[in-house]
Amino acid sequence: MLVCSRARMKTYRRGDVLFLQGDTPYYLYVLMAGKVALVRNLISGRKNIFFEVEEGDVFGEQYFFNGEKSYWYGAEVSARAEVLEIPMEFFSCFCNEACDHHRQLVQNMLNILAQKEWTTMQKMHILSPTSLKGRIAIWLLEEADGEGVVKLTMNREALANYLGVARPSLSRTLMKLQEEEVIAVDKKEIRILNKDFLDDFYN
Repeated sequence: MLVCSRARMKTYRRGDVLFLQGDTPYYLYVLMAGKVALVRNLISGRKNIFFEVEEGDVFGEQYFFNGEKSYWYGAEVSARAEVLEIPMEFFSCFCNEACDHHRQLVQNMLNILAQKEWTTMQKMHILSPTSLKGRIAIWLLEEADGEGVVKLTMNREALANYLGVARPSLSRTLMKLQEEEVIAVDKKEIRILNKDFLDDFYN
């Protein structure tokens, strides 16, 4: 199937560019190993890193389906990377063989797009409150298990980036909620002690 699609595996060094903001999209990318950052060049000359691609993630896929003719962002390698690059036309038609693997790959892409849309909707919901305490409250309620425990899969810096705030502000607010006995913070988890308090932020 990879031969049929004319896919290629490429190795990139740190600092290499996969594509630039404004380039024409030709490939869907799968990060097999390493690190890639999606960056937006601002008119001031600064760069804004708005997403870090993780190993196994697909990126650039939205340009295959929405008709955009150029990338809104660029992709730069932040640590030596192995990238699978699949031509976009492979997803828009079937070859004469019409093999089951091809159909499965297209179905997988639709599943990936649906999952990313759901994840985006969840994040928009979490970021809807204007106050940091409100964002933390909704995030805790969304992530908690049946016993009111949130297993921490992100470090403090990553969580701050996810919530769109500075790390010191996040730490202060978590400490304040702990002092108010709303939550109990551990290194690997956060336990909700006062669910009613957090529920108020939904209103």
